[in-house]
Amino acid sequence: MRQRYTTMELRHLRYFVMAAEEGTISRAAARLHVSQPAVSRQIRDLEEAFGVTLFERKHDGLELTDDGQTALSHARAVLRQANALVETMQALRQGEAHKSLRIGYIPTALPGFLADGMRQFRQDQPHICVQIFEMSPSQQVDALREDEIDIALLGHACPELKKAYRVKPIRKVAMAVVLPSDHPLAHRKGIDLAELGEETFLSLHEKHFPGRPELLRTLFGKAGITPRVSLKVDGLSALLGQVGTGAGVALIPADAAVLPHSGVRFMQLRKPKTNLISSAVWRPESESPELLAFLDQLT
Repeated sequence: MRQRYTTMELRHLRYFVMAAEEGTISRAAARLHVSQPAVSRQIRDLEEAFGVTLFERKHDGLELTDDGQTALSHARAVLRQANALVETMQALRQGEAHKSLRIGYIPTALPGFLADGMRQFRQDQPHICVQIFEMSPSQQVDALREDEIDIALLGHACPELKKAYRVKPIRKVAMAVVLPSDHPLAHRKGIDLAELGEETFLSLHEKHFPGRPELLRTLFGKAGITPRVSLKVDGLSALLGQVGTGAGVALIPADAAVLPHSGVRFMQLRKPKTNLISSAVWRPESESPELLAFLDQLT
């Protein structure tokens, strides 16, 4: 039995991380392309191996325990290192790369601009192995600090990052309003934030998206409203999923429309019109010609 668990360890961690990010077994199973019982079984195995409870099972999904939060941080680090090892060894075996760049990114970056930049960079510099790791903004900052990635593509960068890191604007992204598709205002093309003063808002959690509460307070202040923010989620997919169930409305970068969003409607935020600056962040001591050349492909 011990040998069986060792051979499945990375799978256990992948299923656990996906369940934590999605907040439900069903959404985790859909993203992993496996059955729901398979995800539940792997999580139970992991809990038995660790001797702790990783999730509180609630009627509307999963909530990480304190032990689960600790395990999640370590699991993500292990998976990042495992992926980096595999990609680096494959590139070296094939004789395609002698150097590597490790890129952290939020999910909207890959279909938005990262994939095109990587494609062109690999044509220009085939000797560089580019490794990518999907992470929340706070995870990317931690990974930068621990020298686990070279570049963070974390969306809107908090001003504090400029004190310790190099920050380069990549592109401008409009803020949008996301409503349930059956909302009375969902048929319109655009909306003023002031019209939503009585709505319940959902938000991204500040522990994963630093600066989010301050951003919402600024926008609500400009609109002259003080709505209730009832639920904070850990990721963009989970936020869209909650809006789709009718749990509330949300303010979200418009490029999140590239993610699956059944049951929701993206709408133009007319007033206050707001643009976020999506940025790349890196450590000054890690700056290299290869790193700068890669960033040039993204702008």
